[in-house]
Amino acid sequence: MKTLDGPDKIRLDKWLWAARFFKTRSLAGDEIDKGRVRINGQVAKASREPKVGDEITFQAGHSPRTVVVR
Repeated sequence: MKTLDGPDKIRLDKWLWAARFFKTRSLAGDEIDKGRVRINGQVAKASREPKVGDEITFQAGHSPRTVVVR
């Protein structure tokens, strides 16, 4: 997986999929498009780039999850 502190950038939908929070990138994108993913309390867009320290909140199955990007 790409590091977030280097010149390589990664989209939020791809990051959520690569970190295995969603089974497919499409599922991650759908949840983001429906406004169910928030970064630091604000509704996120799929093209947003997660940064170190960001708090990402989303629904995974039936339980809400909050992760902090390290």
